[in-house]
Amino acid sequence: MSSELDVMVLASQGANALVTEVVRGGWQAVRGAFASFLRRDGQATVDWQLGLIDQAEQAMADAGEAEREQVRQQFEERLLRQLAAYLDRYPEMGDELRAMLSSVDEGLVPQTPAVNAQNNTNSLVIQALGDIDGGTGGINYGVPGRRSEH
Repeated sequence: MSSELDVMVLASQGANALVTEVVRGGWQAVRGAFASFLRRDGQATVDWQLGLIDQAEQAMADAGEAEREQVRQQFEERLLRQLAAYLDRYPEMGDELRAMLSSVDEGLVPQTPAVNAQNNTNSLVIQALGDIDGGTGGINYGVPGRRSEH
């Protein structure tokens, strides 16, 4: 396989994995690892790249049901081009991208953001993945607390 094709295959895998994380709400969990991966281009470029992904994340959240897939597809195509160009400039970063993708796949990079729901009265908090820690006060489902009988 030619090196150009190798770069495109790896860039495609990377773009797909990152877009998947954005779509499923896990982008913030992998953001730091991706920033570290992009470090060769300097902090200003890293901040710019991360800003673009943050904007795409917001655009997908704001998109209506009908245009969401188109927004996702455009974002993935743009990210593919950016990753391919980066890997073309820095071919030695291919192994690091593979390691990052493997970490995401194996769950070594946290997949769910932390949820903090304190002092919520008459609120509904939904958590789809992970463990719930009720802390010292426990979890109150709207049932009055027990009264101690003395």
